[in-house]
Formats: sequence, structure tokens, C-alpha cells
Amino acid sequence: MVVKRPESELDWELILRSPERYQIDKSPYDLEIVCPDGEFSGPAILVRSDGLSHVFRGVGDLEGFHDGFFDFTDLF
Repeated sequence: MVVKRPESELDWELILRSPERYQIDKSPYDLEIVCPDGEFSGPAILVRSDGLSHVFRGVGDLEGFHDGFFDFTDLF
């Protein structure tokens, strides 16, 4: 999820679902994300995990994402 508010920088987080249960330390990570929309990377911290779903919150720039990345004009 990526949010751009006029009064702040880009906020982002990643929710990752693992196929098996993994215990991950709540600490900083350098994430590399490859998905159909492109490749992104950036520093994040693990904020919560139940062993299967892991929520990482971005703590810096999300490389590969820029203003105008998605064009929503066709939706409205």
C-alpha cells in the first residue's frame, strides 16, 4: 500500500503472506519487491507478524515508485 498526502512524504507498507509459518524479528530490513507493476525497494521495519502474515512499514524512500506512477483518470 502506498499513500501520498499533500502535507507529507510518501508513506508505504507491505503485507507479505508466507506459505509456511516463519518467525521474523521485529527489526529493520532492506526490502526488494518484485510484482507485476514493477520492481521496488526500500528500508522498512517489521511492525507485526503472526508467523504467516507479516506487515512491514516503510521508513524511507520506496525506490521505483514516483508521482504519477498510477493513472486513475479512467476510474472517475
